[in-house]
Amino acid sequence: MIKRFAFVAGFGIGFVVGSASGRKSYESLRESAINTWNDPKVQAKVSEGTDWVKSEVPVVGEKIAESAQKATETVTTKASEGAAAVKGKAQDGAASVKEKAQNSSSHGTDAKLPKPATTEKDVDMEPAHPVPDAKDMKK
Repeated sequence: MIKRFAFVAGFGIGFVVGSASGRKSYESLRESAINTWNDPKVQAKVSEGTDWVKSEVPVVGEKIAESAQKATETVTTKASEGAAAVKGKAQDGAASVKEKAQNSSSHGTDAKLPKPATTEKDVDMEPAHPVPDAKDMKK
C-alpha cells in the first residue's frame, strides 16, 4: 500500500512540475512564432509570394486547360480506334459462327450440345443436417 501511495505521489509531483515547465516552453515558443510572423521582413516576403502566385495563376490555368484538351483528344481518338477494332472482331466472330452453323447443317449432322455438369442422380436431395422434431426441442 505504501508503494502505491509513493507511486501516485511521485506521479502527481512529476505531472505538476512537468506541466509547469512544459507550459513555459510552449508559451515561449508561441510568443517567438508570433513575433517572427509579425516581423516586417517576413510580412514583405509573404506579400511578395502572394503577389507572385496571383500573377502566375492565369498562366498555370491556361497550361492546365491545354493539357486537358490534348488529353481529351487523345482519349477520344483511342476510344474510337478501340471501338472500331472490337466491332470488327465481333463481326468476324459472328461471320465465323454463321459459317460453321451453315456447314454443320449442310452436312446433315446435328450440332452436339455439351452434357450437363451434374444430373439429378448426382444431386443429393437430403439435407445435410436433419431438422429436429418438436419432441426433441422440448427436452
